Amino acid sequence: MTYEIIKMPSLLLPLVKKKSVREMQEFTNLVKGQFDYLMEQVTRFETDYFELSEKVHKMYQEVILLNQRLSESLKLQRTVPACKDRN
Repeated sequence: MTYEIIKMPSLLLPLVKKKSVREMQEFTNLVKGQFDYLMEQVTRFETDYFELSEKVHKMYQEVILLNQRLSESLKLQRTVPACKDRN
């Protein structure tokens, strides 16, 4: 009888172990799926960020160019004798 009681956990251990392995595999798959989703989101964010950064850089260059043109235009305007702001 004592032998039977001692042997019982060893008979149940493989069943518990299989369930545990299956649960770990399911958990691992869940974590992997979440990780893959988050990496997609990070990649999308990174792509959007660099595209937006490039657009902002181009707009900034355009503003600088327009500011230079305006400055040149104002200089030319002040050389005209009929200009009110001419000193």
